[in-house]
This record gives sequence, C-alpha cells and structure tokens, in this order.
Amino acid sequence: MPFLKEMKKIPRSEILETMSKKKGLRHAIFNTVGDRYIGEWKEDEKTGKGALLTRYRPKRERQLYEGDFERGFRHGFGVLAYENEDHVFLLEYRGNWKRGRMNGFGLRRYRDGGVYIGNWKHGKRDGYGLMWYPNGEFYAGDWVKDKRQGLGMLIRPDTSRYEGCWYEDMKHGKGIFLHLVTGQKQQGVWTRDVCVFCTFKDIRYRQSVRRPTKYPIHLVKLVGIDELCETWQMKALQEIVQSCLTLHKSLSSEINQIP
Repeated sequence: MPFLKEMKKIPRSEILETMSKKKGLRHAIFNTVGDRYIGEWKEDEKTGKGALLTRYRPKRERQLYEGDFERGFRHGFGVLAYENEDHVFLLEYRGNWKRGRMNGFGLRRYRDGGVYIGNWKHGKRDGYGLMWYPNGEFYAGDWVKDKRQGLGMLIRPDTSRYEGCWYEDMKHGKGIFLHLVTGQKQQGVWTRDVCVFCTFKDIRYRQSVRRPTKYPIHLVKLVGIDELCETWQMKALQEIVQSCLTLHKSLSSEINQIP
C-alpha cells in the first residue's frame, strides 16, 4: 500500500522570487540608479554578450560598454566609450577585460589626446606597449604598474631619442642618447633621470643634421680607455658615482659652513 508523502509548501514570495530571476536574453533592464542593460543573463547575473549604458556620474557624463560579461563584470573583449558635450560617444578603450578591469591587450585613448596600445594588468599599463603623448613624444618599451620600467625607447618631438633602461618612469641604468639635432651620441649610465657617467662622440652624419656642433669632438687617446670606462660604468651602476647635481648641492652646503 503506497504511503502518502507530505508535500512541503513553497511560500508564494519564494515562487515569485524564482520567477523574477533573469535568464537568457533580455531586451532592457534598468537598475535603481538608472543604468540600462541589454543582453544575456545567467543565474540572475549579466553573463554573455551585452551592452550597458551607465547614467549620470559625478562627472555628469554617460559611458557605454558593449562586449562580454561574466557574473556582472566586464570580462572578455569589449569596447568602452564616453559621451562628450555634443552627446557623441567617443572611443575610450577597446580590448580585453578581466573582472571589470582592463587586462590583456588593448587600445586606450586618453582625454588629453594620448594613445596607448599594448598590454594591461589590473587596469594599468603593464608589459610591452606603445605610447603616443600629446606633447609629441613617443615611447616603445616595457611598463610596470602604469610606469615606464625595463627596456624602452623614447623619441622626442625633435627626433632625438633615448634607448636603454627605465625605472619608475625615469631613465635609470645603461642607455644611449642620440642627440640628432646636434649630431652627437651619448652613451653611459643614468641614475633617476640624471646621467652620472657617459662618453660623447660625433655620429657619422653629424654635418647633415639640423644644427650640427660647430667643432667636431676629437677622440680622446688614453692608455687603457676601455678598462677605465668599464670601471666607472660599474661604479655608476652601483650608484657609487654621484651626479653633478648632487655634487653641486654638497659643495654649496660646504661653502655655506665656511665662517
């Protein structure tokens, strides 16, 4: 003889909550602050392809994101644009995302006119990338947490360029600076953006540059010049050699102490 099982009664509030969960494609969903989302859902979270239009923020502007979502975050490939004063959406970032942050390879256009193409990590430039600055400079090289760090090349608007090591956005370590306006090559060691040891010589096409030096630099003939340069280079790399700026400060302090 079969036994009757007592069925558990599901509250109406729980039934209505289950029915209200979003799954699949939805035309338009608005939240309490006025953001509008059109796209796919999974387990009541934005997951899949979609477009999110954010309403007014503290800067009184709107942003539009179109791309991949996962559990409510921008995740995958997507395009972010912002609305200008003429109510036209302009590209801000196009590339890969991870849990709401720029991560992977992407292109970003800054509001000041700068453009970056390269790798990102946790919303910051990290890895190899190319940067066009609004003042006309161009950098190609390594980045760490939004700062130039590692090996890189910086080209100035006057075509002069630096190739070498960087640390926390400063020239730091061994490098070469080509003064293509005056026709000279500077090779040495930099410490916190200041050259502490270097050798100068004319480049082969000095006379064809824009403003060549009046007199050519003659080669200095010293005994053991290679060994001497190597010794001073190692001292500079170990930060034993003081820069001329530091030396000037120390001399000034000593002069002020003279009665």
